[in-house]
Amino acid sequence: MMHPAIRRSFLPATLTLCLIGTTTAQNLSLDKSGGAVGGTVTLNAHGNANEPYVFLFDFQEQSTPIPALGITLDITDTFAGNSFSLPGFFGYMTGTGTATASLLLPNDPGLEGLVISLQAVAGNGPFRVSNLARLTPQRSGTFLPPLNQPPVLIAGGTASAANANGELLFAGGSGPVAQVYQSRTEEWVTAGATFGVGILSQSTALQDGRILFTGGLDLATGQPTTGAALYDPVAQTTTNLPMAFPRAGHGASLMGNGKVLVTGGLAAFDLQNPLSLFTGIQVTTEVFDPATGAFTAGPNMLEARALHTSTTLTNGQVLIAGGISLIPIINIPTVSATAYKFNFANNSFGLPAFFSGGRFLHSAAPLSNGKVLLVGGLTLDLTTFLQTLNIQDLIIGTRTDGQVYTASQFGFGTFATVNGMQEGRAGAAVAPLPNGGALVAGGFSVTIDPVTSTFALGATASADVLATTQNAFSPTGSMAQTRLFPTTVSLPDGTIMIVGGGAGAEIYQQ
Repeated sequence: MMHPAIRRSFLPATLTLCLIGTTTAQNLSLDKSGGAVGGTVTLNAHGNANEPYVFLFDFQEQSTPIPALGITLDITDTFAGNSFSLPGFFGYMTGTGTATASLLLPNDPGLEGLVISLQAVAGNGPFRVSNLARLTPQRSGTFLPPLNQPPVLIAGGTASAANANGELLFAGGSGPVAQVYQSRTEEWVTAGATFGVGILSQSTALQDGRILFTGGLDLATGQPTTGAALYDPVAQTTTNLPMAFPRAGHGASLMGNGKVLVTGGLAAFDLQNPLSLFTGIQVTTEVFDPATGAFTAGPNMLEARALHTSTTLTNGQVLIAGGISLIPIINIPTVSATAYKFNFANNSFGLPAFFSGGRFLHSAAPLSNGKVLLVGGLTLDLTTFLQTLNIQDLIIGTRTDGQVYTASQFGFGTFATVNGMQEGRAGAAVAPLPNGGALVAGGFSVTIDPVTSTFALGATASADVLATTQNAFSPTGSMAQTRLFPTTVSLPDGTIMIVGGGAGAEIYQQ
């Protein structure tokens, strides 16, 4: 006969029959994915092999002791009985200690804004309770803020891959403060002091979880710096590691051998003199070795470049593309339409390949199908300006297209043009979607103010999605805020977080 306390907590007799003996102590974890209104949400638990489990949900969070089981929930047990009418919400773990349940959410707009709190209970005695997870249903193709915002505004930087607890470390974009986003509960915590990077710097997550900061504009002088630092989030220590050359607007990418390739960048910068962008372009590279904590000289690029993209390919090589450059030998300023692959195995750049439409301050990301998307960017026609040196004679454009790079086993590979963005974007956020697609959000266009002869930036909140089935961009929902140089990160539940650009965090539901 079922114990009255167990009956009150709505746990079934099939579980109580297994209250014999003890199990090996092991944490019980719960994660969720999906959550689109009208779509599927999936729950995944990890515990011990072949033990009984139940997934519980509620709309209230409060400490709820269940004395008969020796556990305390973080939610009430009001709806516990409903779990036993939902397929997969109770049963026995597999032989590898996992349990999965999927549920189709109703296509009801009223679900948006709800917070559904989830926990799992498992064991043969003693029982164990999983971590708390929160499900916040959201319509597909829309942006919404998470339940909580970061305590310190994030302007850029990088985010580490999620750990086993669904936590992501953000560093380099919030001044000398690191922050952790707990994706299971949509909460933030600070994670100690770190290196305060400047504009046009690079932050690169290493294989061991540490983060390398390189270059940027010095906050005091406004000039490119040789400054670099290595942040250890476990020890919460920062070690200064200067580079050989000052760099801003450079590239920095983790290679397949665990080292970081640092390429090009600006050695000098004068906002009042557009030509200074071209006099300070670097051709040098450096390689950072996490094992030794030192930079060593890498091979010079065939073309100096800055404000380019640097993207790690699936084979660990690095694709360097676009940027502002100088035509070799004659040193005439240009906007590059070339790309190179750096092969760490022989420490060399291959021959150049050409894509359609030179661009700088564009964005790039590796896609889930192994390809790379270059998107948007600025164009610059210097023909008349070089004759008159009048800033109003600069012809600046913002690209509405992208280039999809497909690698080849032999040779460089190919680029294909993708059109259809609803507006031109430079400095946009780009994040991979399943099946080779991508989300492109925010960014800005540039014009010249004819009265003041200065550059004017027009930030945007719109977003587009690249669908590989159509090989074209199509509009999706807009963000709540305009964003300059935003940063995206793919979250464990399949959503995408966007931060930076002068606003808080938003979540995009696919």
